[in-house]
Amino acid sequence: MSKNTHLPPEALDEWLAAAAAELGLAADSVQIGTVLDVARDVAHNVARPAAPLSTFLLGAAVAGSSDPEALQSLAERLTRLALAWDEREGAADPV
Repeated sequence: MSKNTHLPPEALDEWLAAAAAELGLAADSVQIGTVLDVARDVAHNVARPAAPLSTFLLGAAVAGSSDPEALQSLAERLTRLALAWDEREGAADPV
């Protein structure tokens, strides 16, 4: 049986709550838009496979913090890095 693997945007809150509970995390400390924006910028400017890796690193960097400003600050740093990625010398085309 084939399932639809695309999660509609309105289901993200429900998925976040379930996944966070499963992992013993507080769902209310996650800024979905911030995480998705980083994933988009990395996927478009670095490589698609770099998006989940980058969001994992972002999560690891803010682990244990419930400060939304810390997440936002680190996300902005990753976004700046991603946006400048193709400008570096000898950069390959994004995948």
